[in-house]
Formats: sequence, C-alpha cells, structure tokens
Amino acid sequence: MHAESEAEVIGLLQAAGYWDDPTVWRYYGDNELNFAQAGGQQARADFAFNEKVVNAIDSVLTRLAIEAGIAPDGPTAPKSIREAVARLVERSSGETLKTTAGRIEDWTRDLRRTVAQNISVFATEPSGWTSRQRPTISIADLGEGHTPAAFPKTFVSLGQHNKVSIPFVQGKFNQGGSGALRFCGTEKLQLVVSRRKPALIAAPAAPQTYPNDPASDGDWGFTVVRREGGARMPAYSYLAPLGSDLGERKGGVLHFAADSMPLFPEGSNPYAREVEWGTLIKLYEYKLPNSGPILRRNGLLMRLDLLLPDPALPVRMHECRDRLNRGASEQTTTMAGLFTRLQNSDNLEPVSPSSVPINVDGRELAMKIFAFKPDKSGTYRESEGVVFTVNGQAHAFIKANIFARKSVGLQRLASDLLIYVDCSSLSTTELADAFMSSRDRLVDDNPFAKEIEKRIEAALHDHEGLRELKARRAAADLEGQLADNKPLEDVLKRVLKTSPALARLFGQGLRLHNPMVPTRVQPIKAVYKGKPHPTFFRFQGKAEGVILRREAFVGHRVRIRFETDVENEYFTRRVDRGERRLFRLRADGRDEVANFTGPTLNDGAATLTFDLPAEAEVGDVLGFELEVSDPVMGSRFVNCAELVVRPAAVPTPGTRTPRRQPGKTERSGIDGPSGIELPAVIWLTQEEPNWQEHFAGHDDCLDVIDDADSDEPGNVKHDYKFYLNEDNRALRFELSSNKLAAAAVKKQFEIAVTLVALAILYDSERNPLATGDRGDAVDDGSAADTPETTRERVRRATRAIAPVLLPLINNLADLGQFELDESDLVGHAA
Repeated sequence: MHAESEAEVIGLLQAAGYWDDPTVWRYYGDNELNFAQAGGQQARADFAFNEKVVNAIDSVLTRLAIEAGIAPDGPTAPKSIREAVARLVERSSGETLKTTAGRIEDWTRDLRRTVAQNISVFATEPSGWTSRQRPTISIADLGEGHTPAAFPKTFVSLGQHNKVSIPFVQGKFNQGGSGALRFCGTEKLQLVVSRRKPALIAAPAAPQTYPNDPASDGDWGFTVVRREGGARMPAYSYLAPLGSDLGERKGGVLHFAADSMPLFPEGSNPYAREVEWGTLIKLYEYKLPNSGPILRRNGLLMRLDLLLPDPALPVRMHECRDRLNRGASEQTTTMAGLFTRLQNSDNLEPVSPSSVPINVDGRELAMKIFAFKPDKSGTYRESEGVVFTVNGQAHAFIKANIFARKSVGLQRLASDLLIYVDCSSLSTTELADAFMSSRDRLVDDNPFAKEIEKRIEAALHDHEGLRELKARRAAADLEGQLADNKPLEDVLKRVLKTSPALARLFGQGLRLHNPMVPTRVQPIKAVYKGKPHPTFFRFQGKAEGVILRREAFVGHRVRIRFETDVENEYFTRRVDRGERRLFRLRADGRDEVANFTGPTLNDGAATLTFDLPAEAEVGDVLGFELEVSDPVMGSRFVNCAELVVRPAAVPTPGTRTPRRQPGKTERSGIDGPSGIELPAVIWLTQEEPNWQEHFAGHDDCLDVIDDADSDEPGNVKHDYKFYLNEDNRALRFELSSNKLAAAAVKKQFEIAVTLVALAILYDSERNPLATGDRGDAVDDGSAADTPETTRERVRRATRAIAPVLLPLINNLADLGQFELDESDLVGHAA
C-alpha cells in the first residue's frame, strides 16, 4: 500500500511470483475483450477521476441507508440524491431539512468539514520524484466497503446491475470507474483495498443478492489492476490468485485479517488515520493535465469543483508530496463544489437574474449563470462555457465560444462566463439519448440535445443583465479612446476613394460611424427586493385579466413581457419554487407547449420567449395562455394572449435597420448592399489591466470583439471593437528605427492592421462555413478537428503579418515600374 510508483509495485509482484504468471490474473469484468468498453470512456483524466469521487459518494450514502434500516433498492429508499442527503445526513447532524434541501452549499463550514472526513483524495509520490513525473492519486472512503468475494461484482465489474435499482446514487452505468485506468502509468496499475463494515454483513437492509463468503467476509481484500497485451487487443486484468490453479482465470482476490488499516491521510501525512472498514483506490502515476499541487490553480481541486459543482457530499483533499510542502502550512482543504466556492465571491459580477428556467420537450431545466470579473475566470474554468449537470455532477459541456455565436451575441463576455444547466429532471431514457455514458460530452446530432442548446442560446441572447454588463464593459474600453478615431475615419475615407481595389473589395458597405456616439448603458437601478410569493403576475402595463393582442412574425421568436412583485429566483430556487406552464389555446381545448424559455424574472419584470408553431401561416390568430401557480400560497395567475401571424421581415442582405432607442443618435455613414462598419480602435499597453485579456505576448498584434446585436438569428448588427497591442514587437522596432514621427508610424500601423482585419471579417461574412464561430465542438483535449473562429483567424493573421506591414508600406511605394528587371515579369501577363 505504501508503494508509490509502478516500478515499486511491479518489483513486489515479481518477488511474490505473480507478475509474470498470467494464470493468477483474472480478466476485468470476466471479459477478455474488456478494453473496448473500459478503454472507450472518458477522454480526459479529470473527468475519469471524477467518476471515482462519485462512486465514493454513492458508497457512503448507501452505507448510511443500510445502517438506518433502509433497503437501498426498497420502497422506502430516498427517491433522489438530495432526499438521501436530507434524510440520512442533515437530520442526523441536527441541521434543518427545509433550509438546506439536501445541498451542502448551505451547510456551515464545520459541518462540511465533519462530513468530508468520510472521503479523502490525496496525492503522493516516491522520494526523489521531480515535477516532470506524475503523482499517484488516491481516494479513500468510509462507504459500505466490500467483502473479498464481492470484488468481481463491484470494483472490477463491467455492466453489472448492482446500482441500477438504487434511485439515490449517481453511478448507473456499472463500469466500475474503469475509465480512469487508461490515464494511469505505462502499465495502467491501480490498487484496490477494501473491507466491508462488519455491521452491514448481516444487516436486514443489505441487498439479498450481495456476494458472501463466511470464511473471508470479515477480512480486508485487495487486488492490483493492470493492462496486459492480448492476441487481438489489450485487456485489463486484476490479481486473483486464490483458486487459480483450477484454470479459466477465475480465481479470487487476496485477503487478510486486521482490526484496522491506515487508509486515510491526516493533514499532509498519507496513511496516517486508521479505520476499521472502508476502501482505498490508488491510481499510479496518474496523468492529470497538471502534475503540480492539487490544491492550487489548475490543480485537481479546481477541476473537481468544476465537474462536481454541487456534490451530494463534501470531500477532503490533501497534498501529501513532501517536495511541494516544504515550509508550507498543512496542505488540506474541503472540496464542496463550485457553487459553494463562489458564494459571496468578490470575483463575480453582480448580474441579475442569476438563474433562468427553460423548458425542453416538456422537461423543466434551470440555468445558473456566473459572470466573472475580468481576469478572474481562469481560477474556476478553462475552455468550458456551458456545463450540463445531473444531481450536481457534470455530464457534458459546450466550449465557451458558444457565447460568441451570432445567435447569442456575447463575444465580449466569452472568457468570463460559466453557465450550468441542471438536467436532473430528465428521465433515464432522455439522459441516455442526450449524453454519452462517459458523462463528458453530448451525443452528436441528437434532436433533444440540440433543442436544449437552442433554448440556452435564446435565454442568453435575451438576458438583460448580461447585455447590460456587455454594454458597461464596452463603454469602459472606449472611454478616452474615441477622440483618436476621427483621423482613422478620415484617412480610410480618402484611401477608399483613391483605391479602386479596396473600394471593390469592401463595396460601398464600409460604413463609417460617428465614434462620438456613446455606447448605450443602462442607468444603475435601485436595489430590488422581491417578495417570496407573488401577489400579481400580469402583462406589462396591463390590468389583470386583460387579453394581450399583438403581432408575431414568421421565423421570429415571440417575446412577451410581464410585471410582477416576486423575487428573481422564484422559478428556480430549491424550496417552494413557483410553477409555470404555457398552453396553446384551441377551439376544442388547449395543448401544453413543450419548448419555451422563462418567464425570466429580473427585478419585477419577466420575459417569456417561445417559437411560433411550425404550421403557423400568415393571417392565423393564435391563442396562448401562461399559467403561474404558487404551491405554497395556492394562488394562480392566468394570462392569455392573441397573436396575429405576420410575414417575416426580410432584411436587405448585409444591412439592418435597427430599432430606434430613445435618446440615441442615428449613426451616419455610407449605405450599401453589404459591408462592415468601421470599428472603434483601442490601443492597449502591457501595463493596462485588460492587456492580458486580449494578448498572450509581444508578437500578438490585434484582437477583435464583436458586440453584435440581433433581433433574430440571421438579422445581426455587428459592432466591432479592435484592440491593438501598443507593445507589439514589430511596432516597437519600427518606432525605434523609422525616421517618421512616432505618431505617424502608429497611425500607419493602425490603418494597415485595421484594413487587414476588416478584409478577414468581410471574408468570414461571405464564407461563414469556413469558420468555427458556431463553437459546437466538445473539448476532448485535442484541437486538431476544431474549426478556427473568426476571432482566432484575425489574431493569427495579424500576428503573422505585423512584422512586414510597415516595411511594405514604406518600401514598395517607392518601387517604380522601371526599377523592375524584365526577368521579374517573365511568365506574367502584361
């Protein structure tokens, strides 16, 4: 158990005569072809280890149920994980059930730390190990534990049914957490040590089918899993020498008697806490993305926080590598999930509402929104944008460039947003259809998953708090920069007039806007204090009971505004939440609408969004009814609307007539059939706080943010902001060597780079399929097949061309046609 490397383990097994004897190794899952199933699971080490943590939590809850006399698969068993925590943990700890509703983010810090003693994750390594070598990651739990006879049906099983009938556990796919094996060292070694809690062996509530052997049930069992070469493909096997002389590779695991074993760490000391039962699993030389301290930024703690944002139980984490603990205080902490970690965090922007209800195929889902302050999101997420969870565990995610999609329009906030979508209401069939069993990605081309994505896009696009935050950020960047844009506008006008090639490239569509028009920013509102239960819920500006009559347009989402006095989390809070249903009214009754977003509550206002029926035709009059019910107060609010279907408004390609906003000046410019509006250009030096948001180094030249606005998909008004790197290496060299004044050199550079970037944007508009702006790809650790977004394309191209821009401008213009040698023109048309 104290061996910390594969080499040490192999040496011990060779000394015992086991390593080179295939007859003492039993196939994982009793299947020689197990690698196809066990090796085809998670694509990332953090996702795979997360399954080990989930299994430990399941085991602790199952043990508590059996101890309480509740059969885990019986009729009195908790029907959900939250109910299990509320009944089995919170009440036994004296907490109030209604206050916490089975969620640990509402527990006291002391209670979280006490309960976390049931599960520990810790990192170790051999003496003399360096930062280039992978640590061994272990997890110990005080769950039910298992007898030696039960190992083949539990720890080293594939496809068994031992947890399918238990409603309050996460592990349903019965693959024994085998996905982590592929991320262990060269030989894929894993140690398993376990003893069943003695009181559970003959407990009446224990499963009747549990494997028992009176001769060994009270012992500690242990085995080692490895990968071995097979005739057709590799296979996983585990050490099972007892009875192996009978053949067929069906032996039993080794076991021994002991009153207790030091499975758990204490502080930074591994194997220091003795326990009388429990399980230890060691993953040797585990290939985490970052082999540094597991409690620091980008370490295992951060990844588990992200992947288990709302875990059923907290976990204690320990950094036990001496090399990383020298001179440091005790390296331990409690992992309670990202929701707990972000409570009252100073790293978050105050965005309201923080949650949005959405309905997909009749299922109610809830979006939880986190907007980080600039440069703060890297502590909590990497490329993840939208994370789908079930009972607090991540099941799939979409990359953060979803926020830059035209249908969302939040590119400016793309690096600072993290959205969780709670899918706990989905049935097992719907979960299987939408998510891979590896719990790290969506199923490709699944209509249900695509409808969820569509609803998310609509909710983000219409989110007033995020749009106000985007406007504030843009206004802050533009402050102090606007006066410098007038020369750029004047010069570009002259360039376009004198250059037929550029004029032909951009057409008449380069619209030169007035840079002095301020970005519209909503005024700061008074703090809103909503009521826990509504006393009214009606159409905005209408009396209760009044039927709303208005137009709706083919191909456009329907948005209806309401007013109320209830708090913003009314439809998404954990306890006593409100209920809402949308119906389409017919002459002979009403049909429930399965897909809609909202009503999204925001400080007394509410927005409901849905699509017109596919069969709707121009001239139809459609009736809809929103019903809001309060299960506590017994109140019910019904609002009916009549929508007259009108033809779709077809914009001229490339242009859009924006809705007039009170007090906002119309932008002037050159009208045309297509084109791009001249962007605001913002210079940044490395000393400025937002420099790192846009540039990775001194070779980077330009970054582009599109604060696009759209009424509907396909009707987009771009609002580009160009960020120029004043510390660009090529520019600094030209400033030090060019004879022109520094201001003139910078203006030349600015105009040249701006034109290059505009050309790329123009090309991307004309050829949208050549870019990855949809952001659909799942981050599986490989970017090889991920399309390049327009923003990435601009960054790469301007970085590459920056060193030659000014030399081209300064030298080619002086090259007369008679200075060319005739040989230079050979092969070219005159």
